Amino acid sequence: MKIWEGMGDRARMITKIIIITLSVYLSFRFVLPLILPFVFSCILAWMVGPIAEFLYRKFKLPRIVGGSVFLFILVIFFSTGLFYLMNILIGQSIKFARNLPAYLTILAGKLDNICSSCDEILGLAAGSVRALLDDNMISMVDRVRSDVIPGVTAQTLNLTIRLVGFIGTLLITFISAALIVKEIPELRKKHKNTDIYKDIKKVTVRLADTGIAYLRSQFMVMVMVAVCCVTGLVLIRNEYALLLGIGIALMDALPFIGSGIVFIPWAIIMLLNGNIYGTAVLITTYLICQIIREVIEPKLIGNRIGIKPLYTLMAMYIGLKLFGLVGFILGPLGLVIIITVLKVVNEKQTISYSLDKGIDLE
Repeated sequence: MKIWEGMGDRARMITKIIIITLSVYLSFRFVLPLILPFVFSCILAWMVGPIAEFLYRKFKLPRIVGGSVFLFILVIFFSTGLFYLMNILIGQSIKFARNLPAYLTILAGKLDNICSSCDEILGLAAGSVRALLDDNMISMVDRVRSDVIPGVTAQTLNLTIRLVGFIGTLLITFISAALIVKEIPELRKKHKNTDIYKDIKKVTVRLADTGIAYLRSQFMVMVMVAVCCVTGLVLIRNEYALLLGIGIALMDALPFIGSGIVFIPWAIIMLLNGNIYGTAVLITTYLICQIIREVIEPKLIGNRIGIKPLYTLMAMYIGLKLFGLVGFILGPLGLVIIITVLKVVNEKQTISYSLDKGIDLE
């Protein structure tokens, strides 16, 4: 193209990067929310497509029937696993709620001892620190009553509507996946010789490898942290090990929070109570979680998607700033898309330039 002929190599590269990056940002910001159910439909169709094709060739079973049956089996399998997991979590949650008054009584006793010690250390009159703490607690409770509870009540109907909409979106996703499985062979046959199909295929094939590798790596890291947390809590014989372990793992995945917000105060309390074993287990669990999150995660994700760990962390931070918590995934995924599209564009221009100059690429 003539637009590139007047530019140097560096200027062309910078221009390509700017155009591709801006396109990815605008797509994530405005297009992705509209087509997200169909993106998941394509992923599901990609998963069940080979099986539906096998059933069609072997038993002449229509692709839409084979795809629908396998999708139904997947839904049953994951729903069953989720049911048993939620059953355990709900059981532990109910048990925790029943024991909460006893825990609050114990906490109040500990708090009295801490406040008394603070009064002695600071040379204050007995009960000064506790009175200050009670005043702050009363104001916080009043604020919750006046601001938080009315807001939660007002959002109940909105949450119900969103839940119904979410169920409808799931139905659209599964129906679309079954239809895509049916239409893939015809679409491939009709458009496989067009240039745009070839370009899209080059990009999607590479994105399938790198993007799925990234998501798989993120899932593996979260599972590793969750297993570590649950194991640590089981070792100290905590009766809410699964509930707390998964909760701490989810908190650990959030930037600037981490598992230390739970493990460090908990370990200090156990140390003050003279429980050396529990303190050692909690600190060890916290350190292992930190190693997984700070050392293993960047290397695992960076190696899987072919990007240096530093760039992966930078992409996570930028995504977090641009899109919030979901940017923690969209940032590195956007970086993968930018690099992949840039490589495809450069390869296409190299081939076009070589053909124009009569250069043999074989």
